[in-house]
Amino acid sequence: MLLPITQVKPGMILEKPVMMPGTDKYLLKAGVAVSLKNIARMRELQIMSVSIADRNTVYISPTDKIAEAFVADFLHYSRALCPNQPEANLSDEICDLARKNEKLAVKLSTNEHLLSFLLQLKITDNEKLYPYSIMTSVLSGLVAARMGLSLDATLKCMTGALLSDIGLCEMPTLIAQKDYDGQQLALYMEHTTYGYHFTVEQSIDRDAAECIRCHHERWDGSGYPRKLAGEDIPLLARIVAVCSHYASHVIYQNNKPYVAIEEIYGGSGIYFDYEVVKCFTSTIPVYPLGALVRLSTGEVGIVANIRKNEGGRPIVKVHYNRFNRPITESKIIDLGKERTIFIEEVL
Repeated sequence: MLLPITQVKPGMILEKPVMMPGTDKYLLKAGVAVSLKNIARMRELQIMSVSIADRNTVYISPTDKIAEAFVADFLHYSRALCPNQPEANLSDEICDLARKNEKLAVKLSTNEHLLSFLLQLKITDNEKLYPYSIMTSVLSGLVAARMGLSLDATLKCMTGALLSDIGLCEMPTLIAQKDYDGQQLALYMEHTTYGYHFTVEQSIDRDAAECIRCHHERWDGSGYPRKLAGEDIPLLARIVAVCSHYASHVIYQNNKPYVAIEEIYGGSGIYFDYEVVKCFTSTIPVYPLGALVRLSTGEVGIVANIRKNEGGRPIVKVHYNRFNRPITESKIIDLGKERTIFIEEVL
């Protein structure tokens, strides 16, 4: 509703932005609640009328919405992976690192260029691309911090991880597709280069952009797009490579976490940097403390200790036999010793 400036009252919400006369610069953005000072300034600039939202209409911009959603979603994954209980993490320091990274996520939510890309990830016609990106960012930030990187480097790593697959927004039908013909595969492999150029053009930090370009490079030089090998691959990209592989399995393929972990272990020193893999597996608890799980024996129990065997092979206290009947005697299975038994699913 277009309203003369003489009728504008403090607290009214702008439906459209107010521009500085004769320029393309904003004086006030849409969605702002105007104040007496704002009204005085508009009168001074001889702005005669402004568009005011109906009082019964909630006005929020898409970027404001995605900023709010991003912080909430980041916290969700962070708290799921690193609960506030020290004993629920693989080391005492991980809680502190996770909380610091959550503050960095709030900082990221103020970057308008980043929010624009996040919005693309959110609305792309694939419901798994956005959660995959959030999970990759949470994981990458934890590993970067655990490796002793600075807050600035950790922030760059989180940013590069978050936007690692932004290039796929140009090819939504190929996202998470399992089989590609030759032409489709060639196009898919361009997503890292697309993402690099898109983000650099929008002033995303160059080191973060290199994460996007290089997260499919492999330690043995078999990756793409430039066949980089070993330490020629930027460290931040090596971190994102491991974390994105894990997140891809969990989010896209609905695989059990141990499958992703076994692949990461198997690819250590071949596809992935051994030091990054070592840090990842000693940082991320694959099975949360207290989780109800079914073993490959058919028995059901509770994850009782995640620290002894660094998460991937926890200690499980069995409560039900393979026929789902309560057991009468205490039974503890140390999966670090019982190598032929593994967790089938988290219930």
